[in-house]
Amino acid sequence: MRFDPATLREVPDEYEAWTQIGVAARVLGELELAERALTKAFELRPSTAARLRLAHVYQWQGRFAEAHAEFRRAHESGEMRDFVHQHWGKCYFDEQRYAEAREHFRQALELREGGDPALIESTRVALTAADARCS
Repeated sequence: MRFDPATLREVPDEYEAWTQIGVAARVLGELELAERALTKAFELRPSTAARLRLAHVYQWQGRFAEAHAEFRRAHESGEMRDFVHQHWGKCYFDEQRYAEAREHFRQALELREGGDPALIESTRVALTAADARCS
């Protein structure tokens, strides 16, 4: 955090501030606020991470077509592929499209192999849940 030398007040990074507001609002179920904040963050700094956060809000709002469009754009970027597949899979899971969810979770697990154990475990949990519903 930077400080303004004239006022000695914090000078927030607007992108980070809007991102934090948006994520907190989503978790608290304030989805309209989350959408506004994360849209602003994306406008300030377009990135795959910002796009994924916005897609997640659309998913929670039940706006699945818009969520899938954002996940598709995120996938096309070629960045953060494991996160794209993990979260895209969760969107399909919320739609009860378990076979598609399972495929995305499998791809995420493959991409995460040898990486962060916590991320691998979260993907395994998601894959197990999708597998159970496909049987």
